[in-house]
Amino acid sequence: MLRARDHRQGMPGEFRVVECPTCLLCRTDPWPDDPAAWYPDDYPQHDPRRASVTARASGRALSRAAGAGRRAARVIGIAIPEAETGGPLRPGSRVLDVGAGTGMAVAALRDAGHEAWGLEPSESAVRAAQEAGNAWVVQGSLDAALHEGRLPDTPWDMVRMSQVLEHVPDPVPTLRAIGGILAPGGRLVVGVPNIRSLTRRATGGAWDGLELPRHLVHYDRDSLAWVLGLAGLRVVSVRTVPLMGVLPGSLDAHTARGERQRGWGDALPVRAALYPVEWGLGVIGQGDGLLAVARPAR
Repeated sequence: MLRARDHRQGMPGEFRVVECPTCLLCRTDPWPDDPAAWYPDDYPQHDPRRASVTARASGRALSRAAGAGRRAARVIGIAIPEAETGGPLRPGSRVLDVGAGTGMAVAALRDAGHEAWGLEPSESAVRAAQEAGNAWVVQGSLDAALHEGRLPDTPWDMVRMSQVLEHVPDPVPTLRAIGGILAPGGRLVVGVPNIRSLTRRATGGAWDGLELPRHLVHYDRDSLAWVLGLAGLRVVSVRTVPLMGVLPGSLDAHTARGERQRGWGDALPVRAALYPVEWGLGVIGQGDGLLAVARPAR
């Protein structure tokens, strides 16, 4: 389908994205022998010192959405998809953030009055969260954390996976396990990059949403719905959304001829100027992200 390098972190090598002709699911080829080795120590999602202004703003928006009524939560979720909760949350709802990073979303949800926990495989990210006083982010896989009692053994009203599923090599078992811990009426809110976005088609391998080789599986609207269905989840909605920073990051890498970004795409004024374009592309079905809400089929 395409070839590209790691234009975000500058890891060596060239990678392909190949497409299954049957299910249209795309994957990175070759897969790293040890995917964890491709995450540098200062990976932004694992290092609170590198958290962007936009990430902090998304956390504040999530806190507002998680404490708002139906109409306000919907408006906030449309404006800032990282704050999407898939509907209103009752006070004290049990929420699990899978792939919690340094726990920014967990802190935001707790500020809104919910019983929020986070699960994160990166030891350094969990250590940073706990050093900041966020003791509700635990390290490890979902199965291990549940079986070892590091997470509450309770049905969850909402499970959140924001820009995480693309890092999971075998998504169906993970999604099936999540479906098994949702409370009756509970929901999964999952966000991933959209491999069929207009920006991806225009910039090819320079598209910032690829993040090769750390993104192992690449989704479009149909393949995301297909994977959720295979896991026994009923898709309530799927829509394209903006991913703030992907358009400027893609233009940065594209003008660098696909080599490592020079960094101007990270500048807040550039991101702010291009966000209306990113948002507009999301509205017309061409956004760089996908956002799905699903419930157990049972």
